[in-house]
Amino acid sequence: MNIKRDVPERLLAVAADLFAREGFDTVSVRKITSRAKANLGAVTYHFGSKEELFHAVIDRIGVPFSHRFISIAAGAGTPLDRICGIVTMVLTEPNLPAPTLILRALATDRPLPPPLRELMQRNLATIAGLIREGQSNGSIREGEPNLLALSVMAQPFLLRMAFRIPRDIVGVDRSDPATQRAVVQHVVTTITRSLATHPERRS
Repeated sequence: MNIKRDVPERLLAVAADLFAREGFDTVSVRKITSRAKANLGAVTYHFGSKEELFHAVIDRIGVPFSHRFISIAAGAGTPLDRICGIVTMVLTEPNLPAPTLILRALATDRPLPPPLRELMQRNLATIAGLIREGQSNGSIREGEPNLLALSVMAQPFLLRMAFRIPRDIVGVDRSDPATQRAVVQHVVTTITRSLATHPERRS
């Protein structure tokens, strides 16, 4: 085993867990390095600072997820089919990137970490691009693509990131397979009806 290569991986894994559980401001470099069984200077040596380590954690968990967006968007089917494919992936992906970590970052008053801002911009731009494509061929209704993209992602974001709201407030427990399937179908149908020029033809 290459110990030098192993240390950054341990730091990333431990930092991701601690940042999600306790928040960026609360977690100390000493706590990260202690849990990772690394030298106190390892964060500075490998990443430059705690903030840069935080950015690296976001990249590590977010970039593969963003690639899934792009892959589905480039696949077969109508623009609306591909939008619904992305929404379905977000709702069913078993290893969704660190929802608690992302929610903590969104809840602070400070600017979004650049990697998180760029990740969200890329994902929304992918949806907006599909909407423009559908508007061009007449299959998606008129409207500002970026605002429509925000509307499209609002439902899956709520159900995945803020999962306790649907579960604890209205009793939608997505751990039940039948409920999960019903939720996915409901969201896909709602998005289809909100975007399609002629939604009745897709029912």
